Amino acid sequence: MTPEAAQSRINELRVQVAHHDELYYRKAQPEVTDFAYDGLKRELAELEEKFPQFASADSPTQRVGDDRAQGFVEVAHRQKMLSLDNTYNEAEVRAFHTRLAKLLEVEELRYTVEPKIDGLAVSLTYEDGKLVRAVTRGKGDRGDDVTANVRTIRSLPHTLRGAAPKIVEIRGEIYLTAAEFERINAERAAEGEALYANPRNLAAGTIKQLDSAEVAKRKLEIVLYSLGYCEPEVVRTQTELKEKLEAWGLPVVEKIWPVTGIDAAWAAIGELDTLRRIFAYGTDGAVVKLDDMGQQRSAGATDKAPRWAVAYKFKPDTARTRVKAITIQVGKTGILSPVAELEPVFLAGSTVRRATLHNEDEIRRKDIRVGDLVEIEKAGEVIPAVLKSFPEERVVGAPEFDLAAAVGGKCPVCGGKIARLEVAAEEAQGVAWKCQNYDCRAQRAGRLGFFCSRRALAIDGLGEVVAAKLVELELVKEPPDVYDVPVETLATLNLGTTEEPRIFGEKNATKIVAAREAAKALPLEKWLYALSVPDVGESTARELGRRHRSFAELADSALLRNVLKKAELLERRELEAPASRKNPPKSEEDKARRKELCAQLDAEIAALDAGPLAGVPADIGPAVAASALEFFASAPGQRLLAKLRALGIDPQGTVVAAGAFTGKTFVLTGTLPTLKREEAEQKILAAGGKVSGSVSKKTSFVLAGAEAGSKLEKAQALGVPVIDEAEFLRMVG
Repeated sequence: MTPEAAQSRINELRVQVAHHDELYYRKAQPEVTDFAYDGLKRELAELEEKFPQFASADSPTQRVGDDRAQGFVEVAHRQKMLSLDNTYNEAEVRAFHTRLAKLLEVEELRYTVEPKIDGLAVSLTYEDGKLVRAVTRGKGDRGDDVTANVRTIRSLPHTLRGAAPKIVEIRGEIYLTAAEFERINAERAAEGEALYANPRNLAAGTIKQLDSAEVAKRKLEIVLYSLGYCEPEVVRTQTELKEKLEAWGLPVVEKIWPVTGIDAAWAAIGELDTLRRIFAYGTDGAVVKLDDMGQQRSAGATDKAPRWAVAYKFKPDTARTRVKAITIQVGKTGILSPVAELEPVFLAGSTVRRATLHNEDEIRRKDIRVGDLVEIEKAGEVIPAVLKSFPEERVVGAPEFDLAAAVGGKCPVCGGKIARLEVAAEEAQGVAWKCQNYDCRAQRAGRLGFFCSRRALAIDGLGEVVAAKLVELELVKEPPDVYDVPVETLATLNLGTTEEPRIFGEKNATKIVAAREAAKALPLEKWLYALSVPDVGESTARELGRRHRSFAELADSALLRNVLKKAELLERRELEAPASRKNPPKSEEDKARRKELCAQLDAEIAALDAGPLAGVPADIGPAVAASALEFFASAPGQRLLAKLRALGIDPQGTVVAAGAFTGKTFVLTGTLPTLKREEAEQKILAAGGKVSGSVSKKTSFVLAGAEAGSKLEKAQALGVPVIDEAEFLRMVG
């Protein structure tokens, strides 16, 4: 691989890993398996090692995943809270031992082997035996204070039994039992809401709720297994630590295996694999640790992981079954997604009847046909997926799958036209088929479900099942029509069948009515995002909401027209450039004319940038501008605006006048003396500025507080101005 190709691949991998980190750590909504994620991260690490000129302190390979969320106070860990390096085979586990033996100059090392719990990492601080603080791992050196939520865990004592250190940080994992997970999903099913995907994601999302009363309704559990800072020292080995934690009355793992030598450690991993499914918590691997804490200190750690411990990840559970049929689902954007209907098979604690096939290209790549024997995987992080087929077991003459032929060239829901296109939407990526009918019943149900989701208007209680029923009964055609459905009609909805009715109920209906009334007061950016305007994502909606006062202003936006005007000028500038290779000048006279024309075009572009487009971020580009203007000019867009007017709903934009920070981008790092991070961000936004999560040459200022990390170092290396809170407050006035 050439250095240029390596740099391109490294940049691509960093973007992918950052995307998956955001989904896993901050949103608890991963879309790939741990194995697939670690594969991307390993490829990135190998390329950075091979091409050290492209290494960066900001790379995902050099830092702990960040699970911090808005609304929580950040607290520093007394001792950094690291993650673990992962291994996937025996050779890698033995290589871990070889490195340690060489580093410590000891061949026969003593280890402990214990379950790797699939939950949310947390650090508890007890002072004089009293629980005073619970903090998430965050970014390793500091995390979110979730003490109030952790205090709702009934199995966790608030006071340690017996003699306790003056100060001790005890690390562990928060999880949900399978039984509690099933109870919560059963309640959601009864209320017609979408089911949660798995216990780990639900536990992570629950602990980040801002209302501890809501957290208490879900019976979280915890298990403790390691130490951070401890004064005075109370144990010398991992084995002693488990005994000490039990003596303090804390919940611990059922079993650890103290062993000597890597052969015994590998045997213990195998024994754990046979036992793990009987544990109350999800277990996706085994953790191998040096038993002696003195040796742990000698081995040390990198910035993200200890050298004295490693996680061995068990292979994802798989099973073989047959594909009975391939059905097609239609999402809110019209993407047609194929799903494998399977002969029921028991896998990882549940019966699997369906599995995702992603899109037609993947079906062809894996050569999956109806009637095939296939292998499916359920790794705990995503819904079951088909890994591969076994052509040698195939019935002779089984045809290749053709999506267009399977649906007769029409949308399977509305019968409308479908088209093959490149997409990068939530439902699919790559090449896909899309229903062209905006009024398709499946799309209407999808848009209504999204409209009411927590990320949009947060109309709790109106999930996918209820949305589909309202659309099916023609009670709702466009999302705002939900305001016309009376509480009596909602209460009597039958979400089941005639033979097995499941009535929605007055309590659930009343909750929806209250939530939809509250949503009327939400700002323009929330409503814009909720209405599923094409190409307008969450951050783009926020930027548009900051630059328009209402839907009426946005529908005929001068700003968006100027964005399109600039794009046209740039396109013409490229075409008329004197040095254009695509359209070279025909003569010296033509070249001189072009030079004069380009100077005029440059002046017009500069005038736009300095005037109406000053401070407009890249989020609002020509694609967004064209899409938004076209949508609001279309018949569906006009219907939506008319409906909102009829309902008396007029969401207001959070318009920011030109201020001290117009056109400026800030990056925040460290802990400020008086301001919380979100308070500083609001001041920046109110003054016309923008907040970014990473430092680049385009960063205007880095606002740094105590214990600032790698962002400060990068700012200094790039020459980006660094300011403290006092200077920031002076600038903002």
